[in-house]
Formats: sequence, C-alpha cells, structure tokens
Amino acid sequence: MSDHAGYRTLVERYAAQGIVLEGRRSRVRNALVHGNPAGFAIVGSVREYAEFLSGGALNIALESYIEGEAPAAALARRTGEFTAMQNGQDAAAYWRARSAARSAAGTSSA
Repeated sequence: MSDHAGYRTLVERYAAQGIVLEGRRSRVRNALVHGNPAGFAIVGSVREYAEFLSGGALNIALESYIEGEAPAAALARRTGEFTAMQNGQDAAAYWRARSAARSAAGTSSA
C-alpha cells in the first residue's frame, strides 16, 4: 500500500478491533479458567485471534532462543515496518527500500 494515510487508517482500524478482541479474549479466558459458562460461539469468536497471538509469541520466543536473546527483549522489540509506519513511511516504500538494501548487500558480498 503506497498511501500512508490509507495505511494508517487501516492500521488504526485493526488496532481498534484488536482492543475489542483482546477484551473479549481476556473475558473468555477468565471464564474458562474459573469455571464460568462460556458458549461455543463466544469461544469461537476469539479462537483465531488467540491462535494468532500465541503463534506470534511462540515464533518470537523460538527466534530469541536461537539468537541467544532474552525472550522479554524480543517480545518488546518493534518491527522495522512498524517503526517506519510510525515515522510516516508507507509499507510499500519500506518494503521496496528493504528489498533494495538486501539486493545491494547480496551483490556487494559476491
């Protein structure tokens, strides 16, 4: 996406949905842990989100283990794309620059 304003709007919309899903996920988790009723539809409504969170955290934890980094530090770190977007760069420009830098690094080391 090359339109920063559109990209930011999309990110803000996803962030708002994330807040709603996180609240629901937390309530469902608490209900299940404490033996309160939680309907199948309610659990299903947060299942994909919970799997996304746990899969991402597991990936970061495994990478930190391989790289010998503290898991807490790896989980706190932001991606280059996130940082670029916060600084006003759109995703398309970020990925073009990253791809060009990798290509240049690959040709200069050959």
